[in-house]
Amino acid sequence: MTEASGPIPKASGGSIWGPLGGDFGIRLASALVLFGFALLIVWLGGWYFAAWIVTACAVMAIEWERMTQAPFAWAGVAIPVAANAVAASLAVLGHYPYAFAAIGVGALASFAYAQITGRHRRWAFAVPLYLGVPAIALIWLRGAPDGWITTLWFLFVVWATDSWAMIAGRVFKGPLLAPKISPKKTWSGFFGGLVGAMGIGAIFAAVAGRAPDPALLVAMLVVSFVGQAGDVLESAIKRRFQAKDAGAVIPGHGGFLDRLDSLLAATLAIAVIRLIWPDFPFAGIWP
Repeated sequence: MTEASGPIPKASGGSIWGPLGGDFGIRLASALVLFGFALLIVWLGGWYFAAWIVTACAVMAIEWERMTQAPFAWAGVAIPVAANAVAASLAVLGHYPYAFAAIGVGALASFAYAQITGRHRRWAFAVPLYLGVPAIALIWLRGAPDGWITTLWFLFVVWATDSWAMIAGRVFKGPLLAPKISPKKTWSGFFGGLVGAMGIGAIFAAVAGRAPDPALLVAMLVVSFVGQAGDVLESAIKRRFQAKDAGAVIPGHGGFLDRLDSLLAATLAIAVIRLIWPDFPFAGIWP
């Protein structure tokens, strides 16, 4: 039997990643780089962790300003960034009431600047709160005695939600979750994100020394659900301003807002859970 000569033709429009799409490789590479950096920053904690949060919030504030205000003004960025920096510093020192007060002052100052300059007041008022409150909550979570392992577990749950929602949505497709808001989010992706979060989170918890129980599974379900709601919220904001992506900082993902929208919302969920259940989930297991 003879072999056919010449190169083997490629299927038109094909991809080595199949239904995951041609951009999956660059998305995966970017996610792995961010993953490794996040592990280092969470491990270092303290001022290093706060500095990274302030930096990420600064990038997101720039993206928010460009998306919601016209023309772009650096003063509209500087106010929420300064408020977040002060709040993060106070949070590291344990002065949480003053940290929240700094965020409130930033929101009022942003509103006043927008009022004086004839810009979108509501969107200016919202950005210090949208970024600052989750920032304080993350610093508080990391600062707990079991903060290192708890923060990592939480991040794994959020990352698993994002990853498995994307994978399930692209593989299974099906009806859209919110067709008037996002043309890509599907119900299959939504449930894939929930299943992925509970699966990865349960494995992480088991390795960390906590047997997955109903309370842990419910908590992961809540974190995953709220995270996906935050993703839909950011999509609604982009649709409001007819923006495809908030930015182009992260190859394959868009901007920091596009990548961290679910984290911002999910952080509020884990903060509420910790307030209700202070030893959740690793207190007494990890010092």
